[in-house]
Amino acid sequence: MKLYVVRHGQTDWNLKDLAQGRADIPLNARGIKQAEELKEKIRDLKFDICYSSPLLRAKETAEIIVGDKCKIIYDDNLREKDFGNLEGTDSKTWEEDDYDLRLNSSYGGMEPILDVFKRSKKALERIKTENPEDARVLVVAHGTFLKTLHFNIVGYNLDTDITTFKLENGEIREYEI
Repeated sequence: MKLYVVRHGQTDWNLKDLAQGRADIPLNARGIKQAEELKEKIRDLKFDICYSSPLLRAKETAEIIVGDKCKIIYDDNLREKDFGNLEGTDSKTWEEDDYDLRLNSSYGGMEPILDVFKRSKKALERIKTENPEDARVLVVAHGTFLKTLHFNIVGYNLDTDITTFKLENGEIREYEI
């Protein structure tokens, strides 16, 4: 199976380096342009199905990229990490490392990172179960969620530094799973 993952286009909160989490923020003009540019870049790729986070920024990105090429399924498991009462704040000001797998913090009411790993594993299992082995699947989601999905595909342990993987807004990555 070929799995293509895309991080949603830019939002005003991305521009300001604010944690979005579950906040339902739309794409800004740059984010729309990023999605349109990606659509053009991958126009020759055929997808059998697209799974997208239902959050507006991912949903808009998926709809722009896919157009009428294939069906889009909105999956709550693809939502971004819930940053609790820290949403809308600059993560550089936080006291704890929310990506430390051993710490697995719920600081500020945030969703522990290992819970995000469980959600991304569940989403990956759904994709594998619902599609044939030769399917070409597109997933549109969020930065932190896609870190966990990446490491669920390539492997990790509690000492893995998941900050070593990053997708920029509007970036695509391909996997064989």
